[in-house]
Amino acid sequence: MQEEELPEIGALSLFLGSMRRRKRMTQEKAAEEFGVSVGMVKYYETEAEPPYDLLVAWGGHLGRTPEEVAAGAFGMNKAFGPVPETGSPVDPTPAETRLIRGIAGRIGRAADALIERFLVPATRTWRVRRARREAGKLWRELERTPEEFRRDLLDVSPRFHTWAVAERLALESERAASDRADRALALAELGCRAAKLCTGVAAFLAGIRGFALFLLANARRVANQLQRAGEDFDRALAEWEKASPEVRQLLGAWHVKDLECSLRRDQRRFPEALKSNQEARDLAPLEEVPCILVNRAVVFEHMGANEQAVAVLREAQALGGCDAELAWAIEFNLAANLAQLENYSEAAAALPKLQLLAATMRKALHQVRLGWLTARCEAGLGQVVRARAGFEQARLYFHEKTMPADYALVSLERAVLDLAAGRRAEVRVLAEELSWLFAQQGLAPEALAALAVFRAAVAQEKATADLARRLVRYLYRAQFDPRLRFEAEEAGRQETADPGKGGVR
Repeated sequence: MQEEELPEIGALSLFLGSMRRRKRMTQEKAAEEFGVSVGMVKYYETEAEPPYDLLVAWGGHLGRTPEEVAAGAFGMNKAFGPVPETGSPVDPTPAETRLIRGIAGRIGRAADALIERFLVPATRTWRVRRARREAGKLWRELERTPEEFRRDLLDVSPRFHTWAVAERLALESERAASDRADRALALAELGCRAAKLCTGVAAFLAGIRGFALFLLANARRVANQLQRAGEDFDRALAEWEKASPEVRQLLGAWHVKDLECSLRRDQRRFPEALKSNQEARDLAPLEEVPCILVNRAVVFEHMGANEQAVAVLREAQALGGCDAELAWAIEFNLAANLAQLENYSEAAAALPKLQLLAATMRKALHQVRLGWLTARCEAGLGQVVRARAGFEQARLYFHEKTMPADYALVSLERAVLDLAAGRRAEVRVLAEELSWLFAQQGLAPEALAALAVFRAAVAQEKATADLARRLVRYLYRAQFDPRLRFEAEEAGRQETADPGKGGVR
């Protein structure tokens, strides 16, 4: 018995059948979806090629875009389309035509891969920028909203439930930390809430939750809640470990290491802080390196290694390309460390540049700290009258803003000048004005005990400029080590060749 010869199926018919089977659809189900008879579906799959417009329309019902249908039809035509036989002695033979098609196919596939390799990252970058731009608009809306209503607005409006909003709130928390620890903490908590409300792929969500928690830990660190900061950081690390490499790169793996450096520094785990800082530098783009170097310099300052801090800050200074805020951090920290090393002339030379930067940023605290640093330089250079006025202006600001640690330190710096000039009456008034510090929570018990020593010496007429200088050195170091005792500082001072430059014990 002779077998029935089956008709050759056209390329577009094959493609139609493959699209349907890909969706796991029977011909009956497809006909229902297309709104046609089953016979029409069978006809175009087995007997005649469907018109291209019809193929595009049915492809849409099967979840394919017109571009995907065009690409598939093109590939099927090249793979299964007939090879023309012209009979001309100068035209390619069918075998040569197939060879040409094979070469063209390889070139096309290479071009396709190359274009996709370019367009996928470009599209990702565009989507990231668009999401962050929209997050910026939403942040400005939140910023105009009274603080007590921000959480409610965030909860009820799905517009805020995006990774970019969570990231923006976390970063705004970091920006606020230099001025307002309470505001930084509130924004970090909002960032964590936004991250929790996000939906999407688990690896991406783990990354954004971890990032928000890192910034919450940072806000707690700035607020001197070191134990809770450590706990939040550990929770953040657990989430971060589950994040995909792409998410870590998007959110900044270097930034996480830099935050870890700050936390370990304040925990006085200096080797770990320096290790995290180096890892941050290794991961960071070149434009972020100056910021990372500033953090490294602060670690050295906490360690009492002011010379090393100066060297690192000079490296950051040489890199350049910084915005006003970062330039301020580099120049101010460099001048402050030079003053701590009693290199007052070089520190004073940096003041004009700092004045320009402070005027640009218009931050009151920057202006006050610059005035305080100027007074230190003036005192070191023997300009006592001007230095005393500068110290007093800083004292008034720190008292008004309830900044006890800074108030105590600048008060003792003024006391050095007054005691050296024999102005004991003014020193008695100053000692009495320190009394409010003992009702505050911003000073560690050891620092309060040292201040009590000073007040007792003043009351007994035993206070000297040397005692005040030793207390200034102690209070400076106690900023970085709240558990340091005045007696321990004195022992450390005596063990060093230069009394003002010893390492923290």
